[in-house]
Order: sequence, then structure tokens, then C-alpha cells
Amino acid sequence: MGTEPPSNIPAQAIVEVFNEPTSDMFPQQLGALTSVLRMALLPGMELTLPTTLHLLLDIAQSVVASDRQLIVFCGSQDPGSRLQLGRHFDPPAPPELAVNTLHTWVGRIGKPVVVGVGLDPAMDRYLERVEARAAVAAPLFLEHEWAGSLQLFRIGAEGFSTVDGRLLWLLSLLAENQMARIQSMQQLTRMAYTDYLTGLRARGYFEQTLEQEVHRTLRQSTSCGLLLADLDDFKNVNDRFGHRAGDDVLRQFARILTRDMRDVDTVARFGGDEFAIILPEAHEEGVRYVAQRISEAVRTHPFRIPDTDIQLQLSLSLGIALCPSDERRPDQLLRAADLALYQAKQSGKDRPFFWRELRRIS
Repeated sequence: MGTEPPSNIPAQAIVEVFNEPTSDMFPQQLGALTSVLRMALLPGMELTLPTTLHLLLDIAQSVVASDRQLIVFCGSQDPGSRLQLGRHFDPPAPPELAVNTLHTWVGRIGKPVVVGVGLDPAMDRYLERVEARAAVAAPLFLEHEWAGSLQLFRIGAEGFSTVDGRLLWLLSLLAENQMARIQSMQQLTRMAYTDYLTGLRARGYFEQTLEQEVHRTLRQSTSCGLLLADLDDFKNVNDRFGHRAGDDVLRQFARILTRDMRDVDTVARFGGDEFAIILPEAHEEGVRYVAQRISEAVRTHPFRIPDTDIQLQLSLSLGIALCPSDERRPDQLLRAADLALYQAKQSGKDRPFFWRELRRIS
């Protein structure tokens, strides 16, 4: 390709590559061709990113024999969060990114590299750190931006060849297609499962999560809580100030609900002004605490009407059911919480109401 290599990277380490297979990539290796085709034919819609990267390691090892394998992946949207998969390292932990010279090289040149002991002092230190004498690496891309590196190592005297580098390059191109498909599907899934108004989870996601959480709770013999939350007299907000103001109030309410929640909790818009909260591994005392905290936060929050100086004081009714002490099926748990919410409204609003309290009344 004729360009000068970046400074401090030996030219002989850089593998010149092409975006299409060439005849020298498969010298008497029909098995290598079969393995490469595996990556091309993976059902991307059914895979996650970590699964794809694990499969990429499997295929790379079957195409180019090596003693140790490593993938460092930093998504282009969030370089600070990275996924590192290493195999057959001793000690088990692969090297940190700050000292990963091979990762830095392929990122700077955007091409594969083939290296061995004695080529470059910085690379020698890296090879010594991973206890290898030779390495081959290729960059990984996502949406045409550098997103990581695929690295293979050998601990013996035999080094890697240019053909090995080109095979990894071809794999990286196919992996990019797979990861792009996965990312597109994840974006579509997020859109389908996200409420457009509040940014919370949508009802479909909530129903799926509730079923999973109930099954997990029963399997692990723990407890979870389900809260249905409804702003009292919200219809008056729409009638008095219009639906635009009502939508803004719902967004403020959504922010209150997500405040101080754990990562494992699910907060969703169930429909209209009704919201749902799933609290995994929560017993009655913990669920009651959350309900009281949310109720107090709503009661003391000045709900602002946009483009005015008006502030509203609102209250909240909550219907609560626990699994497995109240119900053991997702549909029954939801029905119990819904009936408890109705009773909270009938009992004067501005209060949480537990399904077990309704059973005692009945």
C-alpha cells in the first residue's frame, strides 16, 4: 500500500493486506477456509457481543495455531469501557491495556502485525510480559472505526507468517460485519423496549423481566416485590394545563422513580400515568421502605408546569404484591398489585397498599 509506517513501529512488522481473500491465504488449508466461513455465516441476530468475541477466538485458533489468545475490545462509542478476553495466560490475567504494546501498534497502523523477539525493545518487553516469543495481531473495527485487537501468541521458537496476519485480517473484517449486525439489533431492541416519553423501560420489557424475575425468585428461594404506582388525580393536570404539560409532569415523575434505585431494579412505564417497579431480592420491609421513600419524594416535589411559574403538589398511590408470599405466577402477581392499587385509590389515595392487607379486609 506504499505508505510510510508510523514512527517507532518497524516496517517489517507490518502486514500489507487487502479487503478480499487472496490465494496465498489458504495454502493447503481447506480447514482454514471452512473456519473462516463459520464467522461469515454466524446468525448475528441470536448472538451477543461477548459470545461473538469468544467465537472469534475459537475460529482464530483453528485458523492460526497459537499457545495463547487475547481480544481487547473497546467500543467506539465508549472507549473507557472495555471487554478483554484472554485464554491460556499464566497467571490467568492478561496484560493491562496500558502496557499492551501490540494493541497500540495495530490501532495506530490499522493493519495486522507479525512480531518476534529481537524486533523492537518495547515489543520485547511486552512479549516477555506475556511469556511468548512471537505474536500476530489484527485490528478489530466497528462501524469503520478501530475498536480493539485480536492477538495470538506462540511460546516456542516458531514465529508467525504474513499469511497468518492476512488470515486474521480477513477474520476481523467478517467479525466487523457480525458486530455491526448485533449492534443494530441491540439498538432496535432498546427502541422497542424504551418508552418514548419518559425514557424508562416500556411495558413489553417490563412483562418479560417480571416473568424472568419471578422464575428466578422461586428457583433461588428468595423474594421480590412488584409495585404499581399511579399519580393521584393526574387527569386534572391534563384537563387544566393540557397534554404537553402533563407529559412534562410524567417525565419529572419518572426521574423521581429512578432516583436511588439499584442497578438490578426495573422501572417501567406501564401505561398512561401508571408505572411499575420490580425489586429483586426484596422482602416486605425493604419494599415498604422503597414505597414510603417514593411517596414522600413525590409529595415534596414541586412539579413545574412548563412556560409558567406554576408548581403543583401531587401525591401517589401504590399497589404492592410480593413473590412468593402473595403470588407465585407473574400474571397473578401483576393482578394482585393492580387490585391493591385500586384499593389504595378507594381508600383515600396518597398511600401504599399491600395485597396482603386487601386479603385481610376481604
